[in-house]
Amino acid sequence: MDDIFSAICREALESRQRDVSSFADAGLRSISDRLERRILHLADGHYILGLGPYNAGLVRMDYEELLLGREVPEFIGVGMPVGGFRVSAPEAFLTVEVSRIHAKITRRGTESEPTYRIVDLRSTCGTFVNGDELPKPDLEGPTEEECARDLRSGDFFSLGPSAVNLFLFFQKG
Repeated sequence: MDDIFSAICREALESRQRDVSSFADAGLRSISDRLERRILHLADGHYILGLGPYNAGLVRMDYEELLLGREVPEFIGVGMPVGGFRVSAPEAFLTVEVSRIHAKITRRGTESEPTYRIVDLRSTCGTFVNGDELPKPDLEGPTEEECARDLRSGDFFSLGPSAVNLFLFFQKG
């Protein structure tokens, strides 16, 4: 399974480098044939594919909560492990668009029919789903639940407006 993940990560980065804008516009249909063939070997489930030059990678959504950001901790509190997708980049890029803990994705529903929601965690530069900026929760305004948005297979989301840290949420199977 590790070879499949590695191959997908490499192919995602190559796809991103070839033509990010058409990839984002056309969605899954524009994924290269090699990447599509490798995705077919994955186990059924929901995945997040990092497509940016600093976040290329694949995460299977086996988590109740997945944090996204520059400094995602392995534990929050005592005995509370969380999954996280840490965006790694040279120092010059770290503070440009991605906050330390930028956004989170939560799983709800049943094991056979899960639903996923993404919410911005009051990041500096915002979280965008298919190009639309998500509202930010506020202590005296809208709650996280009110600001969260459902993710559907084929949705793209980015941490910051430039889509340098671009992700694809998809379901296999």
